[in-house]
Amino acid sequence: MNPKPQLLLRVALHAAEKAAQYISNESSKDHRVDFKGVSDLVTQVDYGSEKIILSEINDHFPDHNILTEESGEKSVESLYTWIIDPLDGTTNFVHRYPFYAVSVSVYFKKRPVVGVIVDVYHKHTYSATAGGGAFRNGDPISVSKTRKLQNALLATGFPYIHDTAWSRNFEYFTKFTDLTHGVRRAGSASIDLAHVACGWLDGFWEFGLKPWDSSAGLLIIEEAGGKVSKADGSQFSIFIPDIVASNGHLHTEILKSMKNL
Repeated sequence: MNPKPQLLLRVALHAAEKAAQYISNESSKDHRVDFKGVSDLVTQVDYGSEKIILSEINDHFPDHNILTEESGEKSVESLYTWIIDPLDGTTNFVHRYPFYAVSVSVYFKKRPVVGVIVDVYHKHTYSATAGGGAFRNGDPISVSKTRKLQNALLATGFPYIHDTAWSRNFEYFTKFTDLTHGVRRAGSASIDLAHVACGWLDGFWEFGLKPWDSSAGLLIIEEAGGKVSKADGSQFSIFIPDIVASNGHLHTEILKSMKNL
């Protein structure tokens, strides 16, 4: 039996908001910090949030696949996959910089059907179902109407590994800072994507993302009227590390500017 999208959404919302409340309660405490890489941090709060979300999913849909940042993958014979980032912006959280989020999405046959992002500090819950529109705290949202790159505000992020993609992104950062009203770098891809969806940002690009970084934001942006692609303009996949997201009006111009660097 295939569960209805609204049931999937209710479980995703409950799991993400319950995890967000836990993170909020922990935010004023000091936590031991471990390292997954040179600057890729993880705390017990990441694992605690993940445990809460996994418990909710397994209570309702024990026969679904799960892909999550900290615990990896649970693979079963199912057409449904839950993709989870229990704490997107761990470095921000450790430094008490107020941009970190919980991201939960559901994919059916490799296509997103539910996306939820909870901005923990600001208590903004972004959600979408395929064909059902996008919302913030229950109110409909849509992308901006900006049609000229020179009037746009963009955002980006940088990968933890300082490789060729990292260096190239600094060149894009410099170029788009010259071409637009500015480029922001909040340190949480899911929040950046949510801000494109609600029209606070006109576009976003990043290299080095993982599936859980973009899986919920992809659907929320598309349902808000925006567009998402790879940096070369081809169809986006959450399993490919580069992403360009925009209000749609600016997409071609952003891609052209990247190509002409």
